[in-house]
Amino acid sequence: MDAFREIWLVDFEFRSPPGERPTPLCMVAREHHTGRTLRLWADELFALPQPPFSVGQDALFVAYYASAELGCFLALDWPMPVRILDLFAEFRCLTNGLPVPAGNGLLGALTHFGLDAIDSAEKDSMRDLAMRGGRYSADERAALLDYCESDVLALDKLLPVMLPAIDLPRALLRGRYMGAAARMEWAGVPIDAVTLEALRSNWGHIKGRLIVEVDAEYQVYVPTGRTEVHAEIKAAADSWEVDPYELADAVDYCWRAEKDATADFYAAKREARKLTGLTAPTLNRLEDSSLDHTTVGRFDETARELASRFPVLGLGGGYETGNGFDSTDYAGRLWAMLRDDRDRPRRRTDPEIIREAVDLALSGFGSAEYRSLSFSGARFADWLGRSGIPWPRLESGWLDLSDDAFRQMARQYPIVAPLRELRHSLSQFRLNDLAVGSDGRNRCLLSAFRARTGRNQPSNSRFIYGPSVWLRGLIAPEPGRAVAYVDWSQQEFGIAAALSGDRAMLDAYQSGDPYLTFAMQAGAAPADATKETHGAVRDRFKVCALAVQYGMAARSLAHSIGEPEIVGRELLRLHRQTYPNFWEWSQAAVDHAMLRGWLQTVFGWRIHVGRDANPRSLANFPTGQRCGNAAARLLSGDRSRNRGLCAGPRCATGRRSDGGNWGRSAGHSRCDA
Repeated sequence: MDAFREIWLVDFEFRSPPGERPTPLCMVAREHHTGRTLRLWADELFALPQPPFSVGQDALFVAYYASAELGCFLALDWPMPVRILDLFAEFRCLTNGLPVPAGNGLLGALTHFGLDAIDSAEKDSMRDLAMRGGRYSADERAALLDYCESDVLALDKLLPVMLPAIDLPRALLRGRYMGAAARMEWAGVPIDAVTLEALRSNWGHIKGRLIVEVDAEYQVYVPTGRTEVHAEIKAAADSWEVDPYELADAVDYCWRAEKDATADFYAAKREARKLTGLTAPTLNRLEDSSLDHTTVGRFDETARELASRFPVLGLGGGYETGNGFDSTDYAGRLWAMLRDDRDRPRRRTDPEIIREAVDLALSGFGSAEYRSLSFSGARFADWLGRSGIPWPRLESGWLDLSDDAFRQMARQYPIVAPLRELRHSLSQFRLNDLAVGSDGRNRCLLSAFRARTGRNQPSNSRFIYGPSVWLRGLIAPEPGRAVAYVDWSQQEFGIAAALSGDRAMLDAYQSGDPYLTFAMQAGAAPADATKETHGAVRDRFKVCALAVQYGMAARSLAHSIGEPEIVGRELLRLHRQTYPNFWEWSQAAVDHAMLRGWLQTVFGWRIHVGRDANPRSLANFPTGQRCGNAAARLLSGDRSRNRGLCAGPRCATGRRSDGGNWGRSAGHSRCDA
């Protein structure tokens, strides 16, 4: 730490609606050595061409979950700090695998080390105030700056307590990654917003058609439930000569569509009434007294604040416009909207709703496509019996309807696959939660270092890569631009080969088809085999190779390929026989974890283990963390710098599988890799 002339502890408060880039509200920065403190509000921040403190090589930038602060740097067009220490990432590294009763946030870290912390309720209220947006009073500004400073003071207390356990060179590497994460979150993923909105608007119909088309072969979906047809709907059905039940379904569809489309608007309108006190009767009384929006004090200011806070009201930009004000009659618009006494969507039996439903029914409305349908376990059991398919059951005796069960059974019985895909797609479809900003880009917190392996763990519902794979078709670059979707091929197989130093496994990876090569090496396929001539054998050995990577036992492996357990045992035996150095290295990882209570990867990411640890997950940890640089260096043939590659299991024995010595012990905090 003496290498740094200055150490700045920094925290921002900002507003970031779903899918949008952050808008900084205020910043507090404190220099650790001198205690010098800077408190700046948004207008002061945006006036600065660069940070008001050093961010060069000789300064250390310290934050808790730094990608949030660095996102504000990008919003302010400031240069990124060169040296970044993220105490969130380091706290995760120090406690990964251990219980953290108060969580992994700043409050959780303070509690873990026995330090005083702000009350969580107060923290939540300040976050709500920041997210509110609009104009802030002098008292609100002071409150947000005080709250921001309290986090900085917490960092100042946390830093010296955590420092003795921080491996600073690798910590700076993790901090550098948080800067990369901030840039990714800032850029976002371009989305075809028009198609997304069309899918959202028509999802009920699409879902119904998917079910109807796929379920035609199975007949395992049934109506979620049917109530007695309302008298008004029945009367309309008789009048227009349509089936009353189909009309009831059409009414339900139209009503739900309007309810979903207007829910946010009416919620905002009710909040506007609450804040202004202007109910419809109150407005009528005011107008009876010859009063209107021009006579209510500061009503234009109130209207602009509501416009900024609730864009869904459609009043205009409010205070969010480029110059802060425009000529729009916000007061008049708000007054007119509040004069309308409708504060909730129309009732199901509203005459206009029924008339829309009648038009829908007469235009060829297919009730089964629009009706709410549910999967029936009883009907599925009947279908399984007719089809002669033995299905796994739970201890309770009920059918196992989990996605894992469907996936495994679909491998054995391909007829199950379409039904499994349907159920999986419907369960993963979260269009309304997908966070897309006003610029048509999907953004959400990447949650770097949240996973036990140190990977990102973004929200499955907010991130475009979380739901069903086919939704990635919504990714669409702007005209004149392009998007590349890039992934590694057999990455974990290659990393396992590199870290274990297993020559046969390396040869299999470098062949370009490690799974077919594995079959050849094991004597299950001839040397001239191809995917076309030995596809079934390749698939079996592929499942085996992946199963070993994830610690799958013989019974589960056999179940995955639809074979008896003896076949699973034989495949695992062949893997052990073909790649003995890998198995020695993998077992060494487990032994090290059980003896020392931790495992550590090349770049210092650590997992702590207890007596109840799962050996299979521990065996996968060194490859699951995906240290691609080390693997690439070994696979390229450069073995000159491979000392210390396995900062854990192989170092624990002091020997490499090829007979050489590892340069450093596992307990040393700085290996050469």
